[in-house]
Amino acid sequence: MKKNKDIQVKIVESTKQLDGQQYDITELWIAKKKIGEVLHYQAKEFVSFMNEEQIQTDRTLDLAIETILLRWNLQE
Repeated sequence: MKKNKDIQVKIVESTKQLDGQQYDITELWIAKKKIGEVLHYQAKEFVSFMNEEQIQTDRTLDLAIETILLRWNLQE
């Protein structure tokens, strides 16, 4: 039976300019690899991206982060 490993996820807050407007971005990193980012679009609208591709829109930041981690776990 394979043993589960604990993986440390680093969360980095930054801003990004899209279409002339500044947005807050939350980046998720594992080691030196960026696995995804969350765009804080509106008050209750958080858009998840992996590999520059939009994957889902969630109502909270926690749900958006969980979405990215679940998708990453399925791919690895």
